[in-house]
Amino acid sequence: MRLRLILAGAFSLALTIVQGADAPATPTPEGRAFFEQKIRPVLVSTCYECHSAEAKAKGKLKGGLFLDTRAALLTGGEEGPVLVPGKPDDSLIIKALRWSREDLHMPPKRKLAPAVIADFEKWVAMGAPDPRVGDVVKARREINVSEGREYWAFRPLKPVVVPAVKNAAWAKTPVDRFILAAQEKAGVTASPALPREQLLRRATFDLTGLPPTPEETAAFLADTSAQPLAAVVSKLLAKSTYGERWGRHWLDVVRFAESGGYEFDGFRPGAFHYRDWVIRALNEGMPYNRFIRWQLAGDKLQPDTIEGASATGFLVAGPYPGQITTKTIERIRYDQLDDMVSTIGSGFLGLTLGCVRCHDHKYDPIPQTDYYGIAAAFARTSHGELKIDRSHAETQSKLAAHKLEGDVLQAAFKKFEAEQFPARFAKFILTDAAKQTNTAPWQMCDVISATATSAALAVAPDGAVRYVSNKNKDDTYTVKVATYQRGLRAFRLDALADDASPAKGPGLSDNGNFVLSGFKVTARPLDAKSKDKPVTPKLKAVTATFEQASYPLAAAVDNRPNSGWAIAPQFGKDHAAIFGIEGDAVGFEGGTELVFELKFTAHFGIGKLRLGFGNGNSTAALADAKSEQSLRELQGTLAATGGTLNATNSAALFRCFAKFDPEAQRMQSTIREHAGKLPKPDLVPVYSTQAGGQDVHLLRRGEVDSKISKADPNYLQVLNIAAEGTKRWLPKPEADPRVAIGDWLTDAEHGAGSLLARVMVNRVWQHHFGRGLVATPNDFGVQGKPPTHPELLDWLAGEFVRGGWQLKPLHQLIMASAVYQQGAELKPANLKADLENKLWWHRSARRLEAEAIRDALLSVGGRLEDKLYGASEANYESPRRSVYLRVKRSELIPFLTLFDAPEPAASVGERGATTLPTQALVMMNSTFVRDIADRLAKRVLQPGVEPSAAIAQASRIALGRAPTSAELARLVKFYEQQLEMIAPPSADAKVSAAQTARAINETCLVLLCMNEFIYVD
Repeated sequence: MRLRLILAGAFSLALTIVQGADAPATPTPEGRAFFEQKIRPVLVSTCYECHSAEAKAKGKLKGGLFLDTRAALLTGGEEGPVLVPGKPDDSLIIKALRWSREDLHMPPKRKLAPAVIADFEKWVAMGAPDPRVGDVVKARREINVSEGREYWAFRPLKPVVVPAVKNAAWAKTPVDRFILAAQEKAGVTASPALPREQLLRRATFDLTGLPPTPEETAAFLADTSAQPLAAVVSKLLAKSTYGERWGRHWLDVVRFAESGGYEFDGFRPGAFHYRDWVIRALNEGMPYNRFIRWQLAGDKLQPDTIEGASATGFLVAGPYPGQITTKTIERIRYDQLDDMVSTIGSGFLGLTLGCVRCHDHKYDPIPQTDYYGIAAAFARTSHGELKIDRSHAETQSKLAAHKLEGDVLQAAFKKFEAEQFPARFAKFILTDAAKQTNTAPWQMCDVISATATSAALAVAPDGAVRYVSNKNKDDTYTVKVATYQRGLRAFRLDALADDASPAKGPGLSDNGNFVLSGFKVTARPLDAKSKDKPVTPKLKAVTATFEQASYPLAAAVDNRPNSGWAIAPQFGKDHAAIFGIEGDAVGFEGGTELVFELKFTAHFGIGKLRLGFGNGNSTAALADAKSEQSLRELQGTLAATGGTLNATNSAALFRCFAKFDPEAQRMQSTIREHAGKLPKPDLVPVYSTQAGGQDVHLLRRGEVDSKISKADPNYLQVLNIAAEGTKRWLPKPEADPRVAIGDWLTDAEHGAGSLLARVMVNRVWQHHFGRGLVATPNDFGVQGKPPTHPELLDWLAGEFVRGGWQLKPLHQLIMASAVYQQGAELKPANLKADLENKLWWHRSARRLEAEAIRDALLSVGGRLEDKLYGASEANYESPRRSVYLRVKRSELIPFLTLFDAPEPAASVGERGATTLPTQALVMMNSTFVRDIADRLAKRVLQPGVEPSAAIAQASRIALGRAPTSAELARLVKFYEQQLEMIAPPSADAKVSAAQTARAINETCLVLLCMNEFIYVD
């Protein structure tokens, strides 16, 4: 691999590209999953009726075309082949689905949804992967769950005996004995150990996704202790870069992205919290069983916490359409549930559960009822952005203390009211102020409470209601007031100018306008024992200070949501409106509670308002309102009780009188000041699960219009050997089904825990060796590959469970083995006996993942920023690690996708690794890589450093090793050639230094373009 350029290999590959290959006989795991989830269900529900063996048996076959086997699909019907793998536009099946020919419409009566047609187009473009083989199954396959439990993946873990070996000296750990036993049986021998500097590079990239520094390499080479690698592994596992590296592996498995996908692809600003939670959990060593349970029900296990809400972001990380109609909402809901079930199946259990949505599993012992049982566990789980208090417990403690302080103030106020009110009121009622307020035609309400559907509202001391925060498109304010007056005939609304509102208001739109689309008042008796019923009087618009053209006051009471009262262009000033009651006056004996409902549309609420009422026979002028409530209410209430102050009237009396009494005002001011210091939560938006959804039903062929029966939470029968069945984890109907399914998944004795452990152990092995013990990490079922070393897999899984489901010790166990530390030597005899290296007798060079390539570039350029967590970076050239780059489904980062970063549409257990000319071109010519080469050159070309020494240091930084003498000679020669090409030698020291820097820059670029830079031995 020494000094071989990516460019050469890529261009040679380009010469052998073949267009229009046939559909692969064995589809990739991703292709199989796409077919099972997106294509087969449509074929079954829409096409088989006329194009299957069953249709032929019933005499309903059309066009001689069978679509129920792969061979039949490729053969075609009367019009010839219907499929050209890789070419959707040339495929007859796509033309039929598009209805692009007048004589060819499939299905004939109703065109499929655009999204479904797009799935077929994508499928054909992928090469039409199709796992169906042989003739169509004419009879339903009967599933025998008991027999199915004998399959290796479904058996409970049992103790495994570590095998004896002949060459025991080679084995460093029990892992090696399992590997060596198989090698000795086959007559192959392991490769020699990897040189130390390469071993350090392998271990460092494996655990952190970053290259070792020259200082780290030198220290490792100088370490003479018995187990130098073990010490390095412990240090690497303690770094935060470990969680970033292995968190990125996990995000592939859980199809993480920060947008909804589809045409709208709405961004999810709070989705990054899930990614951060994964990284943090891995760094902190969270046991894997808890790691799983939290992702299913973190909001239940740790309610009201960012951690709990962030963890369950897993459930809603998949794609979800942004544009939904009443016709599609139910189907989309089942699609969302399918995404959850499929990801749990593939990601946690290594099972293709998505195949069971429409029918019993074709190969594995999983009936359709099991699928819907799991889906039912998430029936009440929806998605959305939550506002979570960053320090909920601390805030609650502060609120409790604040309440205690407020209770003391309120108690003092009530004591003052009870002991001093009567005498002080008797003096006040004789004053001129009392007589003046008694003549007011309007009484402005004393507000009891003010709330809104979305907005946060506050009540001022003068009774005004003010908007505080959280403006929404459509909102409803609900304001409650109380009065002891009767005979109310009109209501008044004041929309008040306010410096805190846009353009000084009174509305909340950018120009200060508002649109009042609804105004309703409901009157209820204050007396709980009253037999009177609430009334909602019919209102009429009487007058307003101003009415915008086409937005009259009458539109606020016409019961039409798309109309309303507005005041453009009269912004920045007070406005008022009066609504009269048609019919009987309002008011109950013993007091009345008035509930005002004000509806607003399109972010056009009112920033500050007051409400009032009057009981005159004629409407008073708008300018005659008083902010104080009339003393008629006081006198009328006293008169009704013969002048006696009692529990019924004291609250209303003192509420009004307190406006005029200095001591009452002082005490109320203190109470209001204290209330204004209410501890506020530090709310953080987190995209996660929230309550919502309806019952889940078992669907015939997965069709939402063909409901069979209600589905209750249940689990895979083949992974449930508890005597009490599901009740072991879900003992009572009221138990939370998401918590219960997490308990079942992690129960290694009676539930799915044995398989869960096998799957995760296999993933860890896969990312250390490039291939899992099971080569199909997302499919441990019958269609997947069997394990090369089943006993080793079970032994590792058993150690994993017995060790408390800890991942870091698992890394240490694997990396301490001789099989992990061996080199890549290819022995002819071994190749003859085991060409595919199923016996793990050598290590193949592995290309770094896209993110690791980018991160390694930033690292060697000295540009990598070690900032942890936080909102994602939209700029691809950000110095942060790639795991923190924004993942928007419709705007994937070209550099990363070029190096095979997956599309986050479904769980990805194993990435592809293509070799393309464009990869070499990007490494050679992109401004990003060239900038890194320039930075690397500046790192090594220090004053007084000879070019050859600078080049050698650049190799240590970029490749993790010093160049051999022959390599250094070639690199120096290349540098000298570049120097000659740049310009003739200059006597000017500055010019000469610039020429040297440029030539070193080009030499550094060569190092970055070597295969060795993006591959790990």
